[in-house]
Amino acid sequence: MKKIFTLVAAAMIAVSSMAFEYERPGFEWSAGCEFTTAYLWRGMNYGGMSFQPDVSVGYAGLSLEAWANIGAINNSFKEFNPELDITLSYKIAGLSVGFTHYFYFDGSRYFDYTKPNLSDYNAGTYGKGYASSQTEVFAKVEFGDLFEKIPLTVTWSTFIGGDDWKPLYEDEANPDSITGLKQAYSSYLEVSYKAELPLGFSLTPTIGFSPWASCYNDYENKFSVNNISLRADWELGVKDVFTLDVFGMMMLNTAGINKYNVWTSAANSYATRRLNFAAGVGIWF
Repeated sequence: MKKIFTLVAAAMIAVSSMAFEYERPGFEWSAGCEFTTAYLWRGMNYGGMSFQPDVSVGYAGLSLEAWANIGAINNSFKEFNPELDITLSYKIAGLSVGFTHYFYFDGSRYFDYTKPNLSDYNAGTYGKGYASSQTEVFAKVEFGDLFEKIPLTVTWSTFIGGDDWKPLYEDEANPDSITGLKQAYSSYLEVSYKAELPLGFSLTPTIGFSPWASCYNDYENKFSVNNISLRADWELGVKDVFTLDVFGMMMLNTAGINKYNVWTSAANSYATRRLNFAAGVGIWF
């Protein structure tokens, strides 16, 4: 793990150092929101129709961002899955580093890295005494900031605390022989390319991997392809006041894929569905 992370970080720093001219930005801000038919993230389906506001402020490369999800777990609108993500990052010449804290409003404290006991873990019990929030560190290189004709983005993300527990087995062949829990440091490597088209259209193909047993593959596989997706956007600017973005997305997760979970309409199966679609609209200032 350490060798892979070191190589990725070194490559990102080396590429970013190729930008010899760099203007440090002044004060920056952005605000907006999206309404989407499904909450899709890194190959996983986290719910149905959602409203997702986003606000960020920054100065001299340092930025603070708050992103929220207010949506239904499924489209019956009987249960909801509110979420608040706070990101602090620093960017210079195409290279961004930072951390994000994910909070889910399920009864646990905001910063709570309590390790669950085995009975809570096996029962999937959240709330007091169980750390459901998560903290992640990341490094990202946006090649488009360095070379205008290469709109490629590479991101490495690793959970360093919170609800990210890998089960330890007495017998690997027996899934019921769990003897303890270990921090998994679930990691995700994503590569995306945004192709600009005429009339404000763009296409963004993305591929994302998890290099070892992680939350992205149910802590079972050593390597998995979790996100093969294509997003289409149509952006309409209104006199430099705001931008309207109409989008659609298809996402395929090959981790643990079989004929039963490629597509299912069962309300309690959204999280395991491997082929997902979403459409929506966003407005950004």
